[in-house]
Amino acid sequence: MRTILVGEAKVSLINLGDLGFRLKDVENVPESEWKNSAYANVFENSHPYPSQSVFISHGELSVLVDAGEYSLFATSDSPYRIPGYVPPPNLVDQLSEIGIRAEDVDYVVITHAHYDHYAGVTRKNGTEYVPTFPNATYLLGREDYENPEMKKSIQDENSDDNHTFGVLWMKGILELVQSKRVISDEIEILASPGESPGHKILRLHSHGETIYCLGDLFHHACEVQNPSWMASWDDPKANLKSRLELLDSALKANAILLPAHMPPGRLEKTSSGFRYADM
Repeated sequence: MRTILVGEAKVSLINLGDLGFRLKDVENVPESEWKNSAYANVFENSHPYPSQSVFISHGELSVLVDAGEYSLFATSDSPYRIPGYVPPPNLVDQLSEIGIRAEDVDYVVITHAHYDHYAGVTRKNGTEYVPTFPNATYLLGREDYENPEMKKSIQDENSDDNHTFGVLWMKGILELVQSKRVISDEIEILASPGESPGHKILRLHSHGETIYCLGDLFHHACEVQNPSWMASWDDPKANLKSRLELLDSALKANAILLPAHMPPGRLEKTSSGFRYADM
């Protein structure tokens, strides 16, 4: 776990476990573009990528961004599971190491409806599924929840979506966010579609310092340098627009960036665009 101070806020980056894959298996980039680039190795060979949640403590407010559960989204038959890899403790246990109980979380922001970002929003209690963070309001992009495939999956009593979003909705603690949602004077959720229709990012600004929790707006530094490089499932037009808006805003603010599958970093302007500098 890594903790960063942003103004008066304390931001903890929590790795729930590494996933392994080759970029060429998930990116829409033609081989002719990446083959002779500086990133040929990560396209050709499998490398580990963290799957991260972010916990923000600001005054009396506690906000968790994404809530995965490695044992559920990186099962033994998953193509992203690294053979022999032993993951860290689960999210609740890692939070307890910094003195945070599940009951202390006020908001859980789900950046988008890909399972590695929300598998841990509920837990099994006997034969039932209950909210992992019982006092929290859960925030999800409306477009993701109202996707016809998602709605159909939630109706299936045996589905992961029924056991997570279905439970939260029935308990009246899932709030659907369409565009912008202000959590406090310092923390807001912003629409950033492309990775999914309802993809959101979180912006924290405190005492002149800014941090963005990016979800899956970027998966690798090569996408920052080449914003049109993206996952094959992305909406290219929407995702590129979201990326360019973020790059412009983050550079102006000298913001810290926290993508879900990359180390924390900042942007640097280059003669041809941007580069991502790990912190």
